[in-house]
Amino acid sequence: MTESLDWLFLREKPTLALLAVGELDPAYAALVSKQIDSTFPYTSNILSQLEEQGLIRARPEGRVRYLELTSRGRKVTLGLKSLIDALRAPGVHQRKAERLRELLSSKNNGSELELGPLRRDVSKLKGLGDEELMRTADELDLIIRAAIHKQA
Repeated sequence: MTESLDWLFLREKPTLALLAVGELDPAYAALVSKQIDSTFPYTSNILSQLEEQGLIRARPEGRVRYLELTSRGRKVTLGLKSLIDALRAPGVHQRKAERLRELLSSKNNGSELELGPLRRDVSKLKGLGDEELMRTADELDLIIRAAIHKQA
């Protein structure tokens, strides 16, 4: 029985399998199975469903069936990545930024050794790709750099 796409992507392994096909070069069932930490038979079943839905295509070469995303598969993959990013609770990162801000305001005269790790934390926040978070991280970085220069 073929399942609907919405049910297919409400489960973890099918989502991971499709993302793995897009990320692996070359992609084939055994490698996807290893990448998503799933059994080979279960992964093969998922890949068959993805192929039936027109999201991936298999290209046989000898004994290996190489997998690649179709144009529809690439669109779905982009959508899944956006969904995953949206679900990763940016509020958690925003709260961390606010805690860093509070810590900086309470440590007016902190040493460079204390400020260095804070700067690394701010750098990690910048790398998350959220525009609002990046602006907040830039502000925090300015405060840290000013404190470091003040100490020098």
